[in-house]
Amino acid sequence: MVSIMGYLLILRHTSYFRMFVKEPSRQTLATRHLLNWFKRVFTDSAAKSTVGANGLLYTPYIVGERAPHPDADIRGSFTGVDGTHKKVDFVRAVLEGIIFSFKDIMDIYDENDKEFDTVVAIGGGAKSPLWLQIQADIFNKKVVSLTNEQGPGMGAAMIAAVGLGWFKDFQECAEKFVHFGKTYVPNPDNAKKYDQLHKIYAQVYDQTKGISKQLLAYRRENN
Repeated sequence: MVSIMGYLLILRHTSYFRMFVKEPSRQTLATRHLLNWFKRVFTDSAAKSTVGANGLLYTPYIVGERAPHPDADIRGSFTGVDGTHKKVDFVRAVLEGIIFSFKDIMDIYDENDKEFDTVVAIGGGAKSPLWLQIQADIFNKKVVSLTNEQGPGMGAAMIAAVGLGWFKDFQECAEKFVHFGKTYVPNPDNAKKYDQLHKIYAQVYDQTKGISKQLLAYRRENN
């Protein structure tokens, strides 16, 4: 269960892996702050842009990062900006950048033989059909929403129920507590494009971390 602002529970086929992660201990640090900033600044629909935001990338490190880059000094950036980009492209780049940052973490699980085939999205990001489809395309996995949006509270209740012995394990508990909504299936063409874009996105951290450190040092010296 990948949550933008709550708990995580990862599914593998029909088995539930116990992995409840409360924000922000092991999620990407920037996500919550980025969502608040995004709501304040942007309002247009990203659906008016294209896959890859017309060649615009965004790294969501506006307050540093924890995973997969433990770096308090890294800062966010738009890469590839030119005079043809519109506000909707920036909107889409932000949405895609957030999910690219989660894919960084998911790739670590894949590399360590912890593969899973379904992502359950909860929180604010699960209320946008467009964003859910973007998640499915970037992760190249099925993404499902829940009929009950009380994700963090429900996760805590499930932990308590299993701890009290009401259920033998989380699998049995989930069968009673978790009710799935719509399933979003990856679009093969989009997934291929996003795989190519993520490889480019993954280079931005190393290319900008030195610049970010220098800019942050300048700010500290002059403010």
